[in-house]
Amino acid sequence: MNSFHPMALLLKHEGYPPAVVVATLIHGFLLFILFHNPVMSNELVNIDEPIYINATTAEQNPQRLRRIQELELQRTREVEAQRQRERDAAAQRAREEEARQQEVQRETERLAQQRSERELAQRQQQEAEAQRQALEQDRLDQARIERERQAQIAREQEVARRAELERQQALASQQAASDARAVDTYVAIINRTVASYWDIPPSARNGMTAVLAIRLVPTGEVISVEVLQSSGNAAFDRSVEQAIRKAERFPELRDMSTTLFETSFRNLTITFRPEDLLR
Repeated sequence: MNSFHPMALLLKHEGYPPAVVVATLIHGFLLFILFHNPVMSNELVNIDEPIYINATTAEQNPQRLRRIQELELQRTREVEAQRQRERDAAAQRAREEEARQQEVQRETERLAQQRSERELAQRQQQEAEAQRQALEQDRLDQARIERERQAQIAREQEVARRAELERQQALASQQAASDARAVDTYVAIINRTVASYWDIPPSARNGMTAVLAIRLVPTGEVISVEVLQSSGNAAFDRSVEQAIRKAERFPELRDMSTTLFETSFRNLTITFRPEDLLR
């Protein structure tokens, strides 16, 4: 039993096989669709027609071509002008930005200068204040040192004054003691001298006292004699006065100092007792 094959239908007829006929019909249908489809037809016209019309119009109308060229030139100029404006604007912005940057830089420098000047002024003020404080401290130190020096000098002067006073007092004491001894010595000399010239009156008795003032000169000479206090016995008083006048002078007084003479012997007051004169 023979089996059926689909290709047998295409090869059944001689001449043009059915496959060719089918292919022809399909291509015809596609061409119909291609040229009679209103959507595709319009799209093809919209794409191809402006190019065809423009080319045809330009070739047929030189004035139109010149107009198009002028418009294109104008558009080119406008584009170039726009680009130039944009470049100018960009350059202006760049200049403005540069000017702004320069202004910012100047302002920054100005602020930095002001800050530097303030810092310098502050440093100078601090240095001046530190110098003033140092000078003030130095002045205070100098004043303190001077006060301490003056106090030390005052203490030393006080110590020296006290030492001098003590020395002077010691010297005065020594001088007073020496003067007292000298006075006693010279008075004893005067008493012995007077006793050597005294003529004892019969009425003289122990216990009698006569006080006489004698005026002398540095050479020891007697200028005057005066009874200041009587012993109560006129003969005793006269005998003592006469003994002094007979002595006339006491040469030993020339050896004493002027100070001692002026203080103790220019105007000498002597108390006489018979027992003193007779020793």
